[in-house]
Amino acid sequence: MEFGSDLATATLETLPITVAVIDEDGKILLTNRSWREFGSDEGDDHVGVNYVATARMHEDDDEHARRAVEGLEAVLAGDRETFAMEYPCHSPEQKQWFMMRARRFTVDGRTRVSVAHLEITDRKLAEIAAEETAERVREERRALEHVLDRIDGLVRDVTDAAVGAGSRDEIERRVCNRIVETEPYVLAWIGRVDVTDRRISPREWASDGDVPLEDGDLVLESDETHPAVRAIDGDEHYVVEALSSFDDADRWWPVGTGTYYEAVAALPITYGDVTYGVLVVFAEEADAFSDRELLVLESLTGTIATAMNAIESRRMLSSDAVVELELTVEDPSLFATRLADSLDATVTFRGLGFDDGRPLAFFHVDRVDGAETAATDLEAVREATVLATYEDGVLLELTLEDGLVTTLAEHGAVIESFDAADGLADLSLELPDGQSARSVYDLLEDRYDRVELLSYHETEQPSRTPQDLAGTLERKLTDRQAMALQKAFVADYFEWPRNVSGEELAESMGISRSTFHQHLRSAQRKLLEELYEGETAIGRSSD
Repeated sequence: MEFGSDLATATLETLPITVAVIDEDGKILLTNRSWREFGSDEGDDHVGVNYVATARMHEDDDEHARRAVEGLEAVLAGDRETFAMEYPCHSPEQKQWFMMRARRFTVDGRTRVSVAHLEITDRKLAEIAAEETAERVREERRALEHVLDRIDGLVRDVTDAAVGAGSRDEIERRVCNRIVETEPYVLAWIGRVDVTDRRISPREWASDGDVPLEDGDLVLESDETHPAVRAIDGDEHYVVEALSSFDDADRWWPVGTGTYYEAVAALPITYGDVTYGVLVVFAEEADAFSDRELLVLESLTGTIATAMNAIESRRMLSSDAVVELELTVEDPSLFATRLADSLDATVTFRGLGFDDGRPLAFFHVDRVDGAETAATDLEAVREATVLATYEDGVLLELTLEDGLVTTLAEHGAVIESFDAADGLADLSLELPDGQSARSVYDLLEDRYDRVELLSYHETEQPSRTPQDLAGTLERKLTDRQAMALQKAFVADYFEWPRNVSGEELAESMGISRSTFHQHLRSAQRKLLEELYEGETAIGRSSD
């Protein structure tokens, strides 16, 4: 062998890479064991085979063979010292990649080229995996950018539609139309809840096809599988990602109409304690409602609810309509019912006031003995005082913890009557609108065992209501004047003969008799001024 070194030959034999040495014509002069063992069961050393000519036979139909030939010829010609390239060499059983590296050198003035082939399969697979990961990241970024653009446009347009609408009907119509213009949503409808019959009635809808409005209402008690019902009952979004695997889906519109969608999301439209309805959105593909999509839809329902609340508030200011609600509540935990049961008596609400921010409720109990003690023992009552005593009972002044009476007041309800006896409490309320009535009804139903709606009636108020007068007086009277007037009225101080004296009322307020009468006269004068304003010249000076 021309190298003349047993050490070099032995070393070459041990290398784990395939190595061959070729002469200036491209013929193989030497190979190592790895070369002989690779791809040959018989261990052929290929000495004497023209390596370059063999590769040239495949260059027309193999890009890698063409590159190898060009590189090796450049090295043999002396145009370059080295050449390297990567190429695949797959078998039916596995995928493999190699790197070929050629280097020019001389021995005794004759040109020689070493050709080494190193397997780089592990590195190549890692690079492919990294590139696939990078591509997934790029795809996710492109998808996220698309989603953000879509979401930004949807949120902006829905906000403009909701804020710019002049009525609830217009909000519902414009919102549904805008939602179905956005992927992946294909159908949307908004339903309202009727407090009188516990039904969800679809009011506005839109779709990207010819799909009619759902035929019939949803009854909350009997259609509990429907996402809209579950969203209203649970006061949170409800999603079915694969309707095809949901047993009750064939009863849901629009599935039953022959138009099939795969996913549905229902979201309650709420503002504070008021529920305005439910938004139901369908998509053709399963798993369409990701957490990100739901956050967007929840944001939209918040915007819709805010706009509806603003419209309802404007309508309430310009409308004389009110809602009269009559209910029966059966629950022993209700403080008025518990008081009536403990005394075997009838408890009747007489009024609500505030003293230094503390809610004071006045109740008549048609029993004299033990009423104050029984009221004091109630968890909902912080303090109880007998304000007046009658032949047939007593008038109690109750300082209440936050409870039913104060909650009703916070919801804009005026208590027309509140009687408790024989385990039942009968309530007659006046509320500013239907949504407030719905909210109060839901509140009572959630809090107590049984609530029965006896009547629901929308009516027109007179042009100036007692509530208008009360609001004016609230601005004109001091807290002490208002409390003196209210206590005198509920305790029948203005009746004859009187059941309570001015001194007793003054004592209940912790003031002197003369101070009480001063507050009472000032309040009476302001009340009369308001009643006869513009008709007489009662003194206008302020106390």
